[in-house]
Amino acid sequence: MAIRNSAKALILHDGKLLLNKCVSRLGMYYALPGGGQHDGELLTEAVRREVMEETGLSVEPMRLSAVFERVSDDRIGSVNAHKMYFVFLCRYLPDVAAREPVERDPYQVGMEWVSVDDAVRASLFPRVIRDNLPALLDYGETIYLGSERRGGPR
Repeated sequence: MAIRNSAKALILHDGKLLLNKCVSRLGMYYALPGGGQHDGELLTEAVRREVMEETGLSVEPMRLSAVFERVSDDRIGSVNAHKMYFVFLCRYLPDVAAREPVERDPYQVGMEWVSVDDAVRASLFPRVIRDNLPALLDYGETIYLGSERRGGPR
């Protein structure tokens, strides 16, 4: 199985964080804008494109804030998903005219500017992002958030 790279954006503007608002059968939750990297696409290009597609806003990646890896096993114990999350701290470009979102995530119902304090208390996926949010927003070094395996033991 191929590893899927996902470029995610932490977009902080006027003390608020832009989050995608999502609803699934489990209820409402938030997610960082961003998504899958295309073949031949740089991660910084992927995060710009994905933010534009999902929110209609333009951003400039400033630094890689975090790396997180998730491996999910199916019920039989074989790997059915391996994803690498590359989380970029991005600067919102308010001088670039916003567009209509053209390709939202399947569960995305909108987007919301949320205070950092509220984001830390919100249902933000993946949870490791929420649990480390203050450190990710700080202008420090890239943080390795670890690896997670879901499913049966190896």
